[in-house]
Amino acid sequence: MKKLSLLIIIAFIASNAFSQKFTGGIAVSPIISYMKPDISKKVENNKMKFGFNVGLVGDINLTKNFAISTGINVNNFGGSLKYTDSIASFSVDLGTSDTAYSLNSGAIVDYKLQFVEIPISIKGKTNEIGYMTYFLRAGINPMFRWKAKGIVNGGTIADNESIKKEVAPLFMAYNIGGGFYYSLGGSTKLMVEVVYKNGLTDITKTTFYNVSKSDKIILNSISLRVGILF
Repeated sequence: MKKLSLLIIIAFIASNAFSQKFTGGIAVSPIISYMKPDISKKVENNKMKFGFNVGLVGDINLTKNFAISTGINVNNFGGSLKYTDSIASFSVDLGTSDTAYSLNSGAIVDYKLQFVEIPISIKGKTNEIGYMTYFLRAGINPMFRWKAKGIVNGGTIADNESIKKEVAPLFMAYNIGGGFYYSLGGSTKLMVEVVYKNGLTDITKTTFYNVSKSDKIILNSISLRVGILF
């Protein structure tokens, strides 16, 4: 009986300590994204795309003022590219098979992408000032392709066909952001932050003639994130 009581006390203390070290919740974000090509005279950005992000967020508190911020999110974003040179092979998944189409010079492709993201950031926080706590963070964002659809203007491809073969399965970006928590009572907090993400790797797999392997098309975004943490 004494051993059982001791285990219960230890479990309670450990649970309380972990609850102080970890805070988590849910967040949503409207996103403005665009695709930025490095490939000169082959492709150019056509327009930005509006999308959204939804997911779970969490902080592993290392000290009172520093934490590792992570979570799992679904990004709905993309962009629009104008191909100023012809493309010999652009793959479309028709369900039962992949079909390669050619794109003429001047073709515009609107990319509608869904990526699952597992961000990892270092976050610095101020002490609570009234009901407010301010923070800055920076880190990396591994993203994994889930869905990819395209609308092609200037080709024979039907709208909203799957173009997963033309989109990288893994995309890396870095993030910088800042915002505040507003205490709602107890451990519940409102979170508001602005996050900028800059692509590091090529988000496309489209093949161009006479293009260096170092050339790439990245995706950048800015979002306003609002969430509730417990």
